Amino acid sequence: MAIDPSTVEYGTIITEDDSVALGDAAVRTTDESVRTTDEAVFTPVLALDLAAEILAGTLGALVDADYVQGKTQFRDVLCGRIDISQLEAEELVDDMERSGRIRFVGAEEGRGWHVEVSAGAR
Repeated sequence: MAIDPSTVEYGTIITEDDSVALGDAAVRTTDESVRTTDEAVFTPVLALDLAAEILAGTLGALVDADYVQGKTQFRDVLCGRIDISQLEAEELVDDMERSGRIRFVGAEEGRGWHVEVSAGAR
């Protein structure tokens, strides 16, 4: 009987019906699933520009708020101005932060958020 190399490090679990081997194959499957999910989710650039314009028009380019408080304000403004759920607004705010349209800035003078509005959006 040949020994499965994937069971040497992790061991083998014996159940009533079958032998279930734990190994790298299960990890690869999970990893592939996560990569597929990441590739499928994106926000169009136009939506990010529009959201930044809405935030800047409502709150201004500089928002004096802590990190979480600021993100909550952004979410609430977007929910109020666009017909989207709180979850969708939170995802939009996260996408805006990743793209650099909003940035949390800390300096000696204080901390707060900067809303970057692209020149083409005005």
